[in-house]
Amino acid sequence: EAYWQCVLSLCVQLFSFVAMRCEDAFVVQRLPGRGRCVVARRALAAGEVVLAEEPWALVLRPEELSQRCDFSLRQAQKLLRCPSTGLCFASKEEQRAAADLYYKAELKAAAVTADGKKRGFAGSSSRPFCSWPTTLRLAVRALHRGALAGGERPWSSLESHWEDLDAEREQGLEEHAARCLDIVAAGAGLLGSQQDDSEVDVPQEASQAFHNLANVGEVAHFLAALDINAMTVTDEEQRDIGLGLYLRGATFNHDEEPNCVQSFVGRRLFIRTCRPVEEGEELTITYAELAELSSSRQSRLRSQYRFDSLPGSGLSQQVQQRDATLSGILARSAPSSAAWQTLSDGVGWCQDSGVQDYGQHPAAALVQKVHALWVKARSASQRGSDKESAQLLRAAWEVADRGSDFRLGPGHALRLALARELMDACVAGEQWQDAAVFAREVCNGNRLVYPPAWPVTCLSFARLAKLELYHGRFIAALSAGEEALHGGDSGMPAAAICWEDRPEAAEELRQILAQARAEVGAYAATARAEGGNRAAKRTVQKALAPDPSQCEASAKVDLQSLD
Repeated sequence: EAYWQCVLSLCVQLFSFVAMRCEDAFVVQRLPGRGRCVVARRALAAGEVVLAEEPWALVLRPEELSQRCDFSLRQAQKLLRCPSTGLCFASKEEQRAAADLYYKAELKAAAVTADGKKRGFAGSSSRPFCSWPTTLRLAVRALHRGALAGGERPWSSLESHWEDLDAEREQGLEEHAARCLDIVAAGAGLLGSQQDDSEVDVPQEASQAFHNLANVGEVAHFLAALDINAMTVTDEEQRDIGLGLYLRGATFNHDEEPNCVQSFVGRRLFIRTCRPVEEGEELTITYAELAELSSSRQSRLRSQYRFDSLPGSGLSQQVQQRDATLSGILARSAPSSAAWQTLSDGVGWCQDSGVQDYGQHPAAALVQKVHALWVKARSASQRGSDKESAQLLRAAWEVADRGSDFRLGPGHALRLALARELMDACVAGEQWQDAAVFAREVCNGNRLVYPPAWPVTCLSFARLAKLELYHGRFIAALSAGEEALHGGDSGMPAAAICWEDRPEAAEELRQILAQARAEVGAYAATARAEGGNRAAKRTVQKALAPDPSQCEASAKVDLQSLD
């Protein structure tokens, strides 16, 4: 308890210091054709923090509720679970920290909604509150905090695009708003619990604070604003774990070529520049995955955020090149040739809609076949048949990578998705040699698709470095580790862009590099000492061999911590 209290205190002090340094980084302005924008006050170097912010409200995704502390978001071997709310905490200190923000209110609401059928208010449901849709749980938590702050509504300036909604969507949001307000009323103590049917004695301040918020129409607008402004919260490995309302972070616009990247340290949002930025230039992030075709990304942005991010001039050269990589198809140079060349036009794919309609493209059948196997693998995984899923993924890979006439290009979106899922399947099955093979494919694909020193690419190279070290391929481990830590020859400071916000992962990567350097040095010293001894040379060549099948595993690396 004392340890974590000290850690939390130090984190708060550090966060306050960083936040003070960010105050002069940008200003919010309205620009013609862009609306509200975040503009750099001064020239910014690559990797510089421009925003550090605590959330107004944050919730974990349902599948993470039993795996992480609801307040700090950290994983722990033993969590304290609240049976009434379904929330878990890593320590009493974190539970107390959550109590003042939302936990007390949710405990009160849980006591009331447990007997919802008897009470018959709109917030009651056969589904417990912790299983509500993530966006609605976030809205309730934000409203709880607003009620505690005397009816404060700091989200009122957020864009909702209410005028773009149809009547059916508006009605649905108003119904959700009524349910949310009943939960907030229960949390504020305005409704009695199942154990008490008497009139509830509520302080005048709490009652007035709730009534300041209790406007169904305004809350419906807030729900619409959350759809647009809530940010996906990720962990150190860039996995989606929650949803948060960051009031200043919500002011950053989307761009197809962002100059900033967001990351999270526990609950805290950090936005850093990923390249040098000039004074007066707009600071932007990406709202959607970059490793998908721009047409798929635009469709999602129009559907969820109700805007078109493409400028009037169309796609930039960089985005066009990324699209070409993500849809790239290889074909034999000649019928009997062993050489392959990239076709001028490709076949697109995305997870949501599958193979893009490319008419009579000769490779469309190949992509469709690979996609069909990938869909079957996903279905098998959802049924809990991991072995069948892995077999189907391998079959899909064989078709994608061993075609006689056509093959998926090294950065094709479907090939990259297959490589990622096969790497994860091999790690789960402790098939370490195959895991390293697919980790290399993931790294190569990421390097082709993402901007220089992008966190996804750096993290994939760090994972590869760990696997190479396990296989005793020390030079390969050094190469992958250096690429992860320094971003290769891109010139971008990956150490600042990616690793400063991931201190534990960064320390593990440095340990991998230190061990790989030590092993390379030891083998080099052995070779020098042995001189012309052929047996010694063979030993060194084996240790530094490019083929992992020639190498023995090293017990010094904890592969169980590989994600």
